[in-house]
Amino acid sequence: MYASVLASLVALFATSSHSGLPFVELGARDLFGLPIQPFGIIVATGVLIGAEVMRRYALRHGVDEDDLRSLTGWVVVSGFLGAHVFDVLAYERVKLAKDPLLMLKVWDGISSYGGFLGGAMGISFFIWWKRLTPGLWMDATGVGLLLGFSIGRIGCTLVHDHIGRATDSRFGVDYPRAELAARGLLEEIQLHGHHVGDTIRCHNMAMYELTYLIPVNALVLWMAFQKKRRWSAGLVAVMIAGLYAPVRFVLEFWRLNQSDQRYVGLTFAQWSSFLVFGAAVYAGLKLMKHGKPHPLEAELGGRVGGRLASLAALAKAEAAAAKTDDGDPRPAKGGKKAAQSEAKAEVKSDAKADAKSDAKTEAKADEAKSEAKADEKADDAGEADDAGEGDASAAGAKADEPKVDAAPKGSGKGGGGKAKGGKKR
Repeated sequence: MYASVLASLVALFATSSHSGLPFVELGARDLFGLPIQPFGIIVATGVLIGAEVMRRYALRHGVDEDDLRSLTGWVVVSGFLGAHVFDVLAYERVKLAKDPLLMLKVWDGISSYGGFLGGAMGISFFIWWKRLTPGLWMDATGVGLLLGFSIGRIGCTLVHDHIGRATDSRFGVDYPRAELAARGLLEEIQLHGHHVGDTIRCHNMAMYELTYLIPVNALVLWMAFQKKRRWSAGLVAVMIAGLYAPVRFVLEFWRLNQSDQRYVGLTFAQWSSFLVFGAAVYAGLKLMKHGKPHPLEAELGGRVGGRLASLAALAKAEAAAAKTDDGDPRPAKGGKKAAQSEAKAEVKSDAKADAKSDAKTEAKADEAKSEAKADEKADDAGEADDAGEGDASAAGAKADEPKVDAAPKGSGKGGGGKAKGGKKR
């Protein structure tokens, strides 16, 4: 597979302007006796890689694994069903008239735009059913689908599934006449010119589309996984649709009528491109005015990402936090006049509250003064009581002292006389 791609790329730059790219077909291979189709392996690889990229993008935004697995299954199933159903209705109506059971043979024919439309219907129903956020899930699906589809286009290029009109461009592929005849394309190709030789150079439509999708994938993956800048939820999906539809519209002019029928001069893919591009423009304008990035896992506060209920709870919590920190920032209902009246009412209520607070403060100050005076009076009364008790104690102490009788007059002399009289004896 890789050798075939490399050979085509070398031929693209090495050949002269008079020669085109060589016809290299990647046919079936036998594995233990079982035929293996490289195209099927490439498509399956694209589905797996696309699903993993979708998973990583979604998990960055904190989604639930069950939601992710369920949505992936819905997209894959509805996408393949849509690819087959639209292929039968748009390109195989003659075969359907001959074989009504063709609609049930989901393996027999698919169309890319049918897969896009079927997948879009499936994801839209699932998002409505599970009450999920449309923008995030559309982005996640778009990132995975684009990469998986681009890998699938490698298989289309190698099996030459989309051979276009004849051309003289050096980017065309020189197809052997026998190969074109076996595919039933030689007659229509020869109607658009006289071609001589064993080969006829034709457009390989899948190769052109793959070449364009490589830089588109690089841009989309950069947008989806960069850390510095955040985009509005849904913008990545809008970018994918807006970039793919116009180029696909132009490439369709090189399609053969046998493979792609015209409806009022345009193919089914071209009409679908009109629809997709118009929807992308409309959605892009809406996102420019009202779009917001989906929170990352670290910003959800433990909530599950990708659900409308989680975003509503997060917005409510943020509003409550803003009200607590800065006051109620929401405008009053009823317009500007109602807001002004509400502001005046708040000022009046604040003034009343301040007046009440001042009155309470003055009352408390008066009470404090009264209590201070009462305390002073109580202290004075206590001191008086202490003084009375001191006087009473002093009086009691004097009363307890022994009394000394006063000596009679002349006692000193009489005593002396008695003493003297005693001595005479």
